[in-house]
Amino acid sequence: MLDRLGLNALSYGPFRAWFGANLSTNASWFIYSAGFGWLVLGLTGSPATVGFAYFISGLPQLLLTLHAGLLTDRFGARRLIAISFAVSGTLLFALGIVALVPGTPLWLVIGLALFAGISQTLGGPGYIAISNDLVPPGIVSSAVSLTFLGFNVGRITGGLLGGILVAAFPAGWALIVAALMQGLPSLVVWRLRTAPVERHAGSSNAMVRPLVEAAMYAARLPSLGVLLLLAIAPGAVGLSYNYLLPVAAKEFGIGGEGLGALLAATGAGGLAAGLGAERLMRSYGHGAMVFVGLATAAGGMIAFGLAPSPLIAIPAMSFVGGGFLLYGAASLSLIQALSPARLRGRLTSLFQLLYWGLMPIGGLIGGAVAQATSARFMMGASGVIIMAAGALAIMARREIAYLRVGRDGAMRGEVRPADLAA
Repeated sequence: MLDRLGLNALSYGPFRAWFGANLSTNASWFIYSAGFGWLVLGLTGSPATVGFAYFISGLPQLLLTLHAGLLTDRFGARRLIAISFAVSGTLLFALGIVALVPGTPLWLVIGLALFAGISQTLGGPGYIAISNDLVPPGIVSSAVSLTFLGFNVGRITGGLLGGILVAAFPAGWALIVAALMQGLPSLVVWRLRTAPVERHAGSSNAMVRPLVEAAMYAARLPSLGVLLLLAIAPGAVGLSYNYLLPVAAKEFGIGGEGLGALLAATGAGGLAAGLGAERLMRSYGHGAMVFVGLATAAGGMIAFGLAPSPLIAIPAMSFVGGGFLLYGAASLSLIQALSPARLRGRLTSLFQLLYWGLMPIGGLIGGAVAQATSARFMMGASGVIIMAAGALAIMARREIAYLRVGRDGAMRGEVRPADLAA
């Protein structure tokens, strides 16, 4: 039954434990996002400052993601994820306490958020790379899809809970709840049983040369290189919707409850896509779903930008959430299959750098544009940019649309033998 539903990774006990822990931490980040954005907007009343605050808190993703991937290859995903969850939970708890103090200085709020971002970045590459430690190679695409599905279940529950908390209580309480849901699962992850990390010949304590090695490997494989470069557009402008939604909720006049509805609709779309992602990739190919997901997300953003009322904007966000889930799951499944084990953490972190790591830049740009125009305008313009990027990728490397990962974990489709030589 699980195999027919594309959920066969759940038949493995270690992955089930990880999936459950990740549901809690995913929800915590969306509660945090709602609480943090609401707190900064309440302190300053400025959309541009909200974008700047998100830029600073997400800056570690831009600067440290590649080195986090290198540490993942050296020490293992499980260990870094557990430490990341524990430290992030502690910092979010401190941020929540500080936010409840009257006259909280903005610099302290942003500073604690920055350190929480550093901790989150430490475990970031492991969130996907750990799939290879918990399930066999042929089940990795199912595990990746379920990891993204859990992300969107967290978006629904975290979005709704975050919206309720910021509507009914001071924003600091939302941050405290997020802290508990972030920190406690670290105990579950630490107890997972995974294979010992292999030390490959030539490995060292160098911090730059191994990253160059991974980048050169990607450059030698045209399909892998284009997949990585394609992540720039949705990362730099697409995912900035996370930062724009509090501002858009203000523009629509729907308050904290409306913000929760927007986040929940995004998560509902991701949940629906996550339940069907493995079957879609298996039926039509992982490469095809990269572009289908990208087009769906872009279309949702354009519809949001043109929406005259929340009655249209809220359903449009379900297409954004579903499209980005399908795009991310298909892209990372291909990147995992194209990457040798010794480089998997680094190549995963390279994708995360170009996708999630560029979110701070998107937040900074999005906040400035929203200040000058509106959050809805920025959303629509981002959708147009993403659609154009997908078209350019197809023209640059049409073969990507025919790639798929077989049940044995091997690549299928228009991949030249030279592309897979390392």
